[in-house]
Amino acid sequence: MVNSHTPDTPGVNSNESFKVMRVAWFPKASDLTGNPYWYCLQSELEAIGVEFETTHAGYWMTRRWLLANRNSVDVLHFHFIQPQYAVAERASFRRLMKFVSYLLVARLLGYRIVWTVHDLTPTWPKEPAWVERLARYSIAWLAHDVIVHCQKARCLVRRHFRRWWRVHVFPLPSYINAHPNDMSRSAARALLGLPMDRRVIGFIGGIRPNKGLEDLIDAFELAKVDHTLLLIAGRPWQPESYVEDLQQLADANPRILLDVREIPDEEMQLYLNAADVLAFPFRHVLTSSSVILAMSFARPVIAPRLGCLPELVGKDAGYIYEPGDVGGLAMIIEQTAGDDLVTMGVFASQRVSGYTWGDLAAATAQVYMK
Repeated sequence: MVNSHTPDTPGVNSNESFKVMRVAWFPKASDLTGNPYWYCLQSELEAIGVEFETTHAGYWMTRRWLLANRNSVDVLHFHFIQPQYAVAERASFRRLMKFVSYLLVARLLGYRIVWTVHDLTPTWPKEPAWVERLARYSIAWLAHDVIVHCQKARCLVRRHFRRWWRVHVFPLPSYINAHPNDMSRSAARALLGLPMDRRVIGFIGGIRPNKGLEDLIDAFELAKVDHTLLLIAGRPWQPESYVEDLQQLADANPRILLDVREIPDEEMQLYLNAADVLAFPFRHVLTSSSVILAMSFARPVIAPRLGCLPELVGKDAGYIYEPGDVGGLAMIIEQTAGDDLVTMGVFASQRVSGYTWGDLAAATAQVYMK
């Protein structure tokens, strides 16, 4: 049975009885930085009475912990499972089997197991690939409930992992209140030293290979937009060679500006408000908080036809191109030069404003209680 939750579905804030639940997240929210998703969801869950267990190791569980907490913790909620079985640069089959045995023990002890599918494959997949795939099959079949953030993700979970029962579709909410947003476009550009008479295509997020930034740079140089700037900002990740290659590409073109560092929360609005449109040329992706964030700031987005992105962007809030099609991306970049990006940005903001973190927390708590 596949369940979909909408903002008007009764939740734990209604008159329904609500048993206080104690939940352990894997990883813990305190171990996840750079994305407000974790804080926003946990704080709203706490506001409606869900309690969080924090005595466990942040990324993995042990049989001893399961036995010790079987009478105090109700739910094990997994967000990322790779740390449960990865050893250095390898995906360990032996550790995966131990993880599977712990899941079976948890079910026997009465824990409820929930898995939120943030990606179909890890950001940094490890070898052997079959262990990575088996890990996802295992959690998909052993979880009592699975949460995804769009209808397409539900279909992909069924296709890839043969999981079709108790898959709940809860949209990603807006991030408009997750970062300061009190700066005008002109003020943001003044602080960044950007001219007001240029179109600016922006990117903000982690700088790593799966983001496909070399495709964005290639498309930008191919596009006939001499009056447009490309602004890329975000935290560098491994491998260092990837960041170095991007820096060389940027250094060769004065219209490409690269700011490689972890952007503090209070500075996020600089890059979002300075840009006219945000581009996210992912190589592979299921959901993206960066895309939601850009739309929350009333900026249209450019994204590939992958995962939840077409469903999220729709027809009026941005542009969708075929994954890996640098020529198609270049054509869209050219198209942005003549489009009404302000109006598209208004549509973008409206598309992500209908579902709140309170809604997501209420829906998630209902899953915990089932």
